[in-house]
Amino acid sequence: MKRILLLGFLLVLLQIKSDAQSSSLLILGDLHYDLLQDHDLDWLSQKPGDLRQVTEEYTVYTKENWTDFMSILKERAEQTEPPVKAVIQLGDLSEGLAGNNEKARQMASNTMGAIEAVQMPVPWILTKGNHDITGPGAVDAFQEHYVPMIRDQTSNPEINNASYSYSYDNVQITCLDPWDKETDMVAFLEGELSESDAKYKFVAIHEPVIPVTERCWHVLRRDSEKREEFLEVIASHKAIVLCGHLHRYSVVSRATPYGPVVQAMVISVIKERDYQEPTEVITNYGPSLAENLPHWHPETLEARKAMLSEEANHVTYFKQTDLPGYAVIKIDEKKDRVLLEYYAGFGDKPYDSVDLTKLLKPKSNQ
Repeated sequence: MKRILLLGFLLVLLQIKSDAQSSSLLILGDLHYDLLQDHDLDWLSQKPGDLRQVTEEYTVYTKENWTDFMSILKERAEQTEPPVKAVIQLGDLSEGLAGNNEKARQMASNTMGAIEAVQMPVPWILTKGNHDITGPGAVDAFQEHYVPMIRDQTSNPEINNASYSYSYDNVQITCLDPWDKETDMVAFLEGELSESDAKYKFVAIHEPVIPVTERCWHVLRRDSEKREEFLEVIASHKAIVLCGHLHRYSVVSRATPYGPVVQAMVISVIKERDYQEPTEVITNYGPSLAENLPHWHPETLEARKAMLSEEANHVTYFKQTDLPGYAVIKIDEKKDRVLLEYYAGFGDKPYDSVDLTKLLKPKSNQ
C-alpha cells in the first residue's frame, strides 16, 4: 500500500512538473494610445494627415474603447489556461507626434501610466515602434519613460534600450530595435538565441520580417545580404517572429535553406467593438497583393510586384486580414505544440486558430 501511495505521489509530482511547463502569452499589436492634450496642435496642424488621424481616429478610439479593451485583456490574462505568463506588446503603443520635448515626455509618461493602471497580473514585454519615437523629443522620452518601465516589468535593471531578452520556464522572448544604429541587430539576435537553452523562442519586432501587405514594408528590405543572415538566424533557432506595424492580422511561413521562418502579425487598434468577421481574407501570396491598394505609390508598383513574386517562391502558408484584436499563444511542452488563437475585437471566442509548431516544420514534414 505504501508503495502504491508513493508511486501515486510521484506521478502527481511529475504531472505538476509537466503542467508547470505549459503556459500562454498574450500578444498585442499596435495600440496607438492617444490623448489630445499630449499634442502640440499648432505643430501637428502642419501635418494634415497626422492631424486628421489624431483628432478623428486615435484619440477617439482611445476614449471610446481603451478602458473596456484593457478590461477584456486583463480578464483573459487572469482566466486563460494554461496560465498567461506575459503580455507582449509589439510597438506603436503610443501615437507619438507630440510636437515638442515637453509634450513628448508628457505623452510617454501618460502612456506608461495607462499601462500601469491596467494592473495586469503578468509583466508587459514592450517592443519599440516607429510611432513611439516619432516627433521632436520622442527618442529621449522613450529612454526616459519606456526603458525604466521595461526594466521594472522584466525585473532586469541592466536593460538600457529596446533590444533585450526576457525568459521564463522554457521560453525566451527577444525584443529587437531596428532603429538602434549602435547595435548590430542580427549579431545581437544570434548571441541572444545561441546563449539560451530555452526550447521555445520568440522574436518580438515591430516591423515584419516577411512582407505580407501591398506596401511590402519589412525589416532589412534594402539590404538583401543582411536580410538573408537575419532569416538564417531566426530559422536555425526555430524562433517564431511576432510583429505589428501594418495594422493587419496575418500568419505566414516562409521556407529558407535553414528551415521555415514563421511570422504572426497582430493589430490591436479597436475601431469597432463588434467587427469580428472580416470582410475579406487573403490567402493568395504573390504579386496580386501589391494591387490591393492600386493608388498607393503607383511608381513603385512593378518593383513591389517583383519583390512579392520572388518571395512567393518560398512562402508555403499565408493568410491576412484587417481584423483587429489580439492573440493568445499557448505553449504545451508535453505535446510540443505552440498554438496561436486570435480573438477579434471584443469577441469572447477565438476567430482563428493556427498550429505554429506545424508551420515550423519543413513543408515535406507538415
